Amino acid sequence: MIVYTAKHVFPVASGPIQSGAVAVHDGRIVAVGRRKDVIKAHPSDEVRDLGDAVILPGLVNAHTHLELSWAAGEAPAGGTFTGWISDLVARRAAVDASAAAQAARTAVDAMVARGTVAVGDIANGTWVAPIIARSPLAGLLFHEVYAFRSADAEPVLAAAAARLETIDADPDVAAARARLVSILTPHAAYSTSGPLLKALGGRASASSEPLSIHVAESDDEIRLLRDGTGPLRDFLVSRGAWDDAWSAPGLTPVEYLDRLGVLSRRTLAVHCVHLDHQDLTRLQARGVTVVTCPRSNKRLGVGKAPVPKLLASGIPVALGTDSAATAPDTDVFNELAALREEHPEVSPATALRIATLNGARALGLARDLGTIEVGKLGALAVVALSDPDEAPLDAVTWSSESVVPIEQAAFEPATR
Repeated sequence: MIVYTAKHVFPVASGPIQSGAVAVHDGRIVAVGRRKDVIKAHPSDEVRDLGDAVILPGLVNAHTHLELSWAAGEAPAGGTFTGWISDLVARRAAVDASAAAQAARTAVDAMVARGTVAVGDIANGTWVAPIIARSPLAGLLFHEVYAFRSADAEPVLAAAAARLETIDADPDVAAARARLVSILTPHAAYSTSGPLLKALGGRASASSEPLSIHVAESDDEIRLLRDGTGPLRDFLVSRGAWDDAWSAPGLTPVEYLDRLGVLSRRTLAVHCVHLDHQDLTRLQARGVTVVTCPRSNKRLGVGKAPVPKLLASGIPVALGTDSAATAPDTDVFNELAALREEHPEVSPATALRIATLNGARALGLARDLGTIEVGKLGALAVVALSDPDEAPLDAVTWSSESVVPIEQAAFEPATR
């Protein structure tokens, strides 16, 4: 058993502890509290004093696209959201496979080194799952499905299910099955037909698995669903993907997805920048978790998610870094700082909860991760305080220059 001590411990599930300690045995937390109390209860065990530092739960990246890590450093095409999509599709077709794999490995290593312990990763191919499986990360491997023409729904779903079997058959993925689950998920209302959205929503409901979908990210999406016009229609037509039989529902993305049965307590609605009052009511009623990606939204110029309104409406908010195609890195601490900068009225304690427990709950991992509690995994992060007089919650949620993950035994999920 190892007892970690530090000037501060932030359990998230309870208030901060000064001069705190966390005892870990066989990869799981067996005690958390004041240093003197934990050491008294475990006098013969190894004590590691971390000094002027904060021990906190490992962070959760609830939405990322590690498959796109090759795009790091690439500025998005200027102008419009749809222009960026068009540019990304064109560049993606020319990417070298070995370079893409190396970029993904580098991104995974960087996340782990900076205290991320779980991800909700979105991928279209099958090759990135084994890379994630070879890391210590837990989470969900969302295999993304899209096809705008209704007639394509059945064959596209069948092909996606076959790819999912390929992912699950990989030896590394199979070996990591206790901590990683691969599932199908739709891309967005503007790229996925109604029948396909219904099928994927029904599949998630039947299996009680989470579903992740991009929602209300841009004005272009709002316009397409409202009246069937705009740059997204032009893009789909240019790609030969338009459905001439499709009629615009005249609804917001949230209302449209709700009518198709996509929204539930297991749904992660990503971005949610453009919401009206009725959208908030629907999201709250369905128990949806909104995943905000502040740096991606800012870089694409699509606006800001109304995080304070979401929280005030009782809607859980989690945090994601999105992809290297829209954000400078996949560092959740950096995303956390961007969240606080964008919404200074959100308290640091709430911001930390957004980056830990809320993400763990959204991904179905809260029995093991997201807080420092007895019985949970000792998947912890340590933030060193460069200024001992600095408010520790601000140090964690604003700067966090020195972060060290505490490595523990292999992931062993709690009994469900």
